[in-house]
Amino acid sequence: MRKTGLLLLTMVLTAGLFLGCLSGNAGASSQSTLTYALSGDIDSFDPYTNQSLTFIKSIGYNCYESLLHIGADMEYVFDLAESVEHPDDMTYIFKLRSGVKFHDGSDMTAEDVKFSFERTQDKDLGAWQGVFFTCVDSIDIVDANTVQFNLGTFSNTFLDNCVMVKIIKQGTENGLKQAPIGTGPFKFVKWSPNDNISLEKFADYWDAHNVKLEKLIFKPIPDKSIQLANLSSGAVNLVEDLPLAEIDRINSDPGLQLLQPKTSTATVLFEVGRHNFAPFADPRVMEVMAMAFDKETINKSVYKGLANVIWSQYPSGFKFYKDIKGPGFDLEAAKAKLAETPYADGFEFTVWLLAGYTEWENLSVIYQADLAKIGIKMNIRIGELSEWLDHYLNRTYEMICNGGPMAGTDPAVYDGIILSQLYPYQMADLTELQDLLNSARMEADQEKRAEMYGQIQDLVYEYKPVMSIVETPVLCGASANLKGVVVNPVAHTFLKEAYFE
Repeated sequence: MRKTGLLLLTMVLTAGLFLGCLSGNAGASSQSTLTYALSGDIDSFDPYTNQSLTFIKSIGYNCYESLLHIGADMEYVFDLAESVEHPDDMTYIFKLRSGVKFHDGSDMTAEDVKFSFERTQDKDLGAWQGVFFTCVDSIDIVDANTVQFNLGTFSNTFLDNCVMVKIIKQGTENGLKQAPIGTGPFKFVKWSPNDNISLEKFADYWDAHNVKLEKLIFKPIPDKSIQLANLSSGAVNLVEDLPLAEIDRINSDPGLQLLQPKTSTATVLFEVGRHNFAPFADPRVMEVMAMAFDKETINKSVYKGLANVIWSQYPSGFKFYKDIKGPGFDLEAAKAKLAETPYADGFEFTVWLLAGYTEWENLSVIYQADLAKIGIKMNIRIGELSEWLDHYLNRTYEMICNGGPMAGTDPAVYDGIILSQLYPYQMADLTELQDLLNSARMEADQEKRAEMYGQIQDLVYEYKPVMSIVETPVLCGASANLKGVVVNPVAHTFLKEAYFE
């Protein structure tokens, strides 16, 4: 994003809708209330202390707003900011949108933005976003609509981190747990614990003409089968985190539709214990393991063709993603290549899976059967969380399956969660890779970073301390006549332009 000199980041003002654009008769339907099934109730509306995904993904992005958010195409979309300047490595200057009001009718000011970010740094509060803003040394108010952030430590993920901070009105923080006051398209009306949370259209919203719904109702329904029964009957209109097993049910019902963003930041991968198992330290053996990996069949049979096969360790929506072409599924070629190694007669190893993850088990069974055909025996062990964590945290595995969503758009996010944790273990001998990871994280020149991350992805593919399998799909079920919903690759749901046709 940074170029020499003063840079004004040009970003889209509204997200592209993967469900299609609003038509001229949008809002013509008599239905103006959307009912959204949550996986459970919340315990607080404070966006600084409530880090529940149930809250963040749904209520958080419709009642509150940030300076910017991540859109459907992994692009930055401005909300409360209109633009951002990045004149040097340590400075970000946000120009705020004018005419923004809080739900209590008061104007949003630069003071509120400064207060909101400084609240994340309050150690006594313990805001979950706090760790992401230790890099900020000070925040200056340039004028009523301009806020300047002065970094004390360089950060390539600063804008990604800003996405996480909801702007609140200074002086309202003590009441946020029970009654949220944000700037979003919908304002809080009532919370009946374990029954429903009601929001209504905010008439003074800065982009109110694009808000078609009059009311949102969030209903906590922990049982997924009951959620879907309510969806089929029309009692609810939107269900998130749709299980793959229910895809056929959605597709076969003309009154329902499947919603899915173009990409996902969630991946499933095998972490490989190169430090524990000699064959895996040989890149030739790991190439054999790749040649016996029928990812296309896994996608089709396990993920119903809705996943995205990748060979890079990074999700495809990340900056600097490289579309690495795998060797192709070829058991004969794999067996021939194995014969060129000291392990021509094959070997035996164990992969650890976490109990309850059916897709992990199903894909491992497919992989197991194909490896057996070339003389490699893969034992599958399924452990409860404590057992799985013991192997994972202590790096005592030969291979272990892992997965999860990666927030943000920068590969440094992934590296901090996955690769940097492997330095003393399966990456101890990969000093070139370690050096590149450290340098790329701190490099300000984005063209140099692009080159570095290309090399990083090549090295990870060559040595395979981790082997990505697929980007797992983000899936929602919805009423067939619901349009304009935006679900981004991080699984955040935006209902600002939703409507019923």
